[in-house]
Amino acid sequence: MNRMKQSAWMVILQALMFSTLLHAGFEGFGSSTPGGNNGSLVKVTSLADSGPGTLREALTKANNQRIEFAVGGIIHLQKRLEIRGRSFITIDGSTAPAPGITLERNSLYIRKSHDIIVNHIRVRNSIGDGIVVWDGSYNVVINQCSVTNAADENINITENTHSVTVSGCIIGDTRSDSFGFKTKGMLIANFKNAPVSNVSIHHNLFINQFQRSPQISTAGLFDVRNNVIRDWGAYGVRIRNGARGNIVNNFFSTNNNPQKAIIFEPDVGALHVQGNQGPGSIDLNLLGTASNAFPVARVTTHSVTEVEQSVLKGAGVSPRDDIDTLLAGPPGLRLPPQSPTTRP
Repeated sequence: MNRMKQSAWMVILQALMFSTLLHAGFEGFGSSTPGGNNGSLVKVTSLADSGPGTLREALTKANNQRIEFAVGGIIHLQKRLEIRGRSFITIDGSTAPAPGITLERNSLYIRKSHDIIVNHIRVRNSIGDGIVVWDGSYNVVINQCSVTNAADENINITENTHSVTVSGCIIGDTRSDSFGFKTKGMLIANFKNAPVSNVSIHHNLFINQFQRSPQISTAGLFDVRNNVIRDWGAYGVRIRNGARGNIVNNFFSTNNNPQKAIIFEPDVGALHVQGNQGPGSIDLNLLGTASNAFPVARVTTHSVTEVEQSVLKGAGVSPRDDIDTLLAGPPGLRLPPQSPTTRP
């Protein structure tokens, strides 16, 4: 086997190993949920926005269901796709034939719901947030999804929500003027209701976003570990409003504001910071204020070197589309704008 073929097979093998790690047994807060995997099976047979056989129709059916796909392609959403007041639902895009499932132009919106699994789904160019989890939702897993080019946050977790895991996702922006839009990666916050707490963010790629990769602005417990955080504009991670938790074994890399890889505002809670690398020679681990890690839901923790390679090769929806292939590629590579150069 020549070197090119051997290298290609190594990339495929690493991606498969990464996918198996995340899919065979989810890890993190809320990850013990079965979702709808023990319920009735519903097959999506149409890529239309609504009507018979569509994903929207499937989400109006009874609770306790597993949604699989007999079709693959883009679903052009005419309005946000809601999971509201529902329980024990799995949406498994890994079952779709190539090229997988992409939700275009609107949000996936999870409200007042529990025991929800969203797996291998792309959300592109939403006119609002990309994926929203809020208003008392709990036991929610967002796994190996790809969320890019949202007009507001790519992922938003807010308002009395708890026990949420975001794992193995690509969260980024492909637009050449991304920083001009002040693009945002992920917000975890509360505004009027109880704090958001028990959130795991692991093995994700945050890339080419102006800010909030992520921002945690709520007096709850979080665990950020084994992520690759690259190419931010204003700053990478920002922690404020009493948030407390762990920032462990993450890889940081940027040419923009490297000194702002992590911002801790004066009102933060105790923070355990350990095993992180970069950007460059900056030692972020000196920022920690708690010597001992907070007890959190189990996540298999890898070395920073392992994480950089495995996340870049395996995060996001498999098989990857051109957008994710470029986002996870060498620094500096960007697609042409995937939506108009003004805000959608």
